[in-house]
Amino acid sequence: MIKLIATDLDNTLLDHVTGEVPESTAHLFRQAAQKGVLTAVATGRCFPSALAAAQKIGARTPVICYNGSLIKWGDTGEVIARCCIDTDTIRSVAAFCRDNGLYLQCYDDDDVVICERDCEGLRVDPDVKVVGFREIGDYLTFADLHPTPKMLIVEQPEKVAARLPELAEVFPALEFCQSQPWLIEVLPPNAGKGRAVETLADLMGIDREEVMALGDNTNDLPMIRWAGLGVVVSNGVEAAKAEADYVCAGQRWQGVEEALHKFVL
Repeated sequence: MIKLIATDLDNTLLDHVTGEVPESTAHLFRQAAQKGVLTAVATGRCFPSALAAAQKIGARTPVICYNGSLIKWGDTGEVIARCCIDTDTIRSVAAFCRDNGLYLQCYDDDDVVICERDCEGLRVDPDVKVVGFREIGDYLTFADLHPTPKMLIVEQPEKVAARLPELAEVFPALEFCQSQPWLIEVLPPNAGKGRAVETLADLMGIDREEVMALGDNTNDLPMIRWAGLGVVVSNGVEAAKAEADYVCAGQRWQGVEEALHKFVL
């Protein structure tokens, strides 16, 4: 019996036209809640950017942010777990990105996106539309740099596959994953959606076999692998589908509804 559902947002739960959780899908999650099933959203987004989707599912919905670096309760904002990348490592990654002509951004306590300067790379992140951004000039010399729960690198889609192993070799202590064809997520050591879902399940006294994870991309793989039931929507990447226990016939939210009917309701 499923007692905990962890679902990705972009390209999984959200309608790609409206950017919102469809009402029909939210209704199914509320039905699941009436059966005692807890749902958590697990996303690369920051907390304010993910909150509206979480609250449409249910007021107390936990929010796993930054691909697992931060977990908060949706109703109170109380922190369940947090980990960050230290400032020395931020500067090392920033130097690598500068040498390779890559855009890099960080996050500051969920309030704002941090970047060196306003540029085209900044516009690809949906968080910016919610929390705004602050320009700091230079990661290497900015004196008031703070630890960050995640860094985001923008790369040309055709180069991401080669860039990921290069980054992993240069920075073996960090975690790297892909969330969009052009985005590389940089996470603290031992972070990831799988670890975050495990932390939440342990807190709630829920066994691994009672967890269903829903996603579409390689940044969802840690939780798809860890959960007793890993589900990928039909628009998901082949690498995710290859490791799923179930691949939906439907895309995005329609696939999510399919999984809810089949395995929960």
